[in-house]
Amino acid sequence: MRILLVNPKTEMSNRAVSLPLGLLSIASFLSANGHTVRLLDRTVELQPILETARSFMPDIVGVSLISYKMLEDALFVSGFFKKAGLPVIWGGPTASTLPKAVLNNDCVDAVSIGEGEETWLDLANAYAAGTPDLFSIPGLALRGDGGETVFTPERPFLDLAGLPETDWSFVDVEKYFQTSYGCKRMLYLYASKGCPFSCVFCYNKEFHRCTYRKRPLEQLLNEIKYLVTNHRMDGVYFADELWCRSRSEMREICDALRGLDLDFIWGCQTRIGIFDQEDFEYMFRSGCRWMFFGVESGSKRVLQMMNKRLAYDKVESTFAACKRAGIVTIGSFIAGFPGETPEDLRETVAMIERLDTTLINLNFFIVMPGSDIYRRLVEEGLYPEITDLHRLEEEDFMLRMANNYSEVPMRDLRVVQSWYMWRSFSSGHINVGGKDASFTKKVISDAFKSLRSGTLRDFLRSTWYAVKEFSIIAYFAHAYPGIRKKYGIPGRRARRG
Repeated sequence: MRILLVNPKTEMSNRAVSLPLGLLSIASFLSANGHTVRLLDRTVELQPILETARSFMPDIVGVSLISYKMLEDALFVSGFFKKAGLPVIWGGPTASTLPKAVLNNDCVDAVSIGEGEETWLDLANAYAAGTPDLFSIPGLALRGDGGETVFTPERPFLDLAGLPETDWSFVDVEKYFQTSYGCKRMLYLYASKGCPFSCVFCYNKEFHRCTYRKRPLEQLLNEIKYLVTNHRMDGVYFADELWCRSRSEMREICDALRGLDLDFIWGCQTRIGIFDQEDFEYMFRSGCRWMFFGVESGSKRVLQMMNKRLAYDKVESTFAACKRAGIVTIGSFIAGFPGETPEDLRETVAMIERLDTTLINLNFFIVMPGSDIYRRLVEEGLYPEITDLHRLEEEDFMLRMANNYSEVPMRDLRVVQSWYMWRSFSSGHINVGGKDASFTKKVISDAFKSLRSGTLRDFLRSTWYAVKEFSIIAYFAHAYPGIRKKYGIPGRRARRG
């Protein structure tokens, strides 16, 4: 079968594009099993969809919906191929957590739930054999005879050792390089899938079922060797939800990375309380130069409501240990969590101000479909169940902030969040392994690379959005000194390198 896998373009984005790792894995798996695959990534490819259809002539079309910002293009692509009489299957995190809303669109025939490699192989084989019985294929959501959503049996997770090595011929690798902390040609890769924890704001519990699986280390090493040797990659950001669960896992991968004897650095996202000073020094010697920690709140009460299960007493010492080891830290927090009070937010600000961290990523709470908190808010009648995907487009949380489920006034949330965004943006130079790296330059470089990858219309829309977003942040960060004082935010703060 000839299978077209589509990564829709993102509307009004100023972030650098990333490798479509999920589609790459599915494409590699299908190809290794005898099917002809074309991966069309519309975030970097400008070829008209009609030209793609004529040149490739697919039998089945798959569309990945990762973000609501892809929705407009996902529907456009799906509608085009549906009119041509082709079966269209959606997948990805957003589609998997909102299958009923997806199937309300006539241009979609089915939704592949969760990881799609084996599901897509079953689909391809079924269509190749003739008239397929999709209801017999595990891992799908379909329309029943009465229009209701029908789920086929849940599919067990695939052993990651059963996946072939990534076939990089499906993408133009050069289009995905990003700047990062101390490197200019960084790519996102992964060493594991899933997370064993169950934070109530995260979709992991539904999508990965709180299951953590390691990828075969040899495959990862071969991937890195190929990309460094053939494409001059100089940085890796491990996209794992949780990079390494233990000290033994960390040492195994660090020893392997050092053993490659290649010139690249790396960063990851991990959890407070797993590693200590000696561990961070061990990571640094293997090339680690930045680490992302999801702290989420400085309030023990809010952390408990989040089911974060965080080693609270180790937060500050972890950030300090990273700095001593020479590793850049990014601390992530959430403001406006349901039930959060002004006092809780003050505790978060106090923790941020105590942390010896390089950058702060403070985000507004957003209701994520598939999460426990989404289901709770729907059950309590506080948030309408999403049955129309267009609602995701309408809820522009940065500019409109239509929903606030906390007890903190909306203006206060905007001021606090904007202040820390502004402070990170204006942080100047950052010491990365003895080198200077500017966060501001990184943001601007990523934005311009994203803008250059689209059409003139995309460029103008994204530029307008970026300017508007920046102006709002600048205004709220500086227009309300009284609110900043209310939460204990100092007017000036010495920069830390």
